[in-house]
Amino acid sequence: MYQFERGDIVYIRDFPLGKPTKIMGKVVGILPNEHCNILLTNGLNEGRIVRYKCYQLIHRKDVTFESTENPQGQSVENDNDE
Repeated sequence: MYQFERGDIVYIRDFPLGKPTKIMGKVVGILPNEHCNILLTNGLNEGRIVRYKCYQLIHRKDVTFESTENPQGQSVENDNDE
């Protein structure tokens, strides 16, 4: 059902079939029963290989982050009132 190959860059979803988080990794292995080994490239577990179900992953090309937010949760906009 999910077409992941070794070397694909993927994002981890916040819950199964949910929105992607900003945690990404590289597929290093395909396992039976729709599991994948992912080498995490950022975040708290950076550099670790973690096993995920394929439905918890999304391809990098399929991800669009609609807005950028600052740490307070407010939308960042360019306001030039001059």
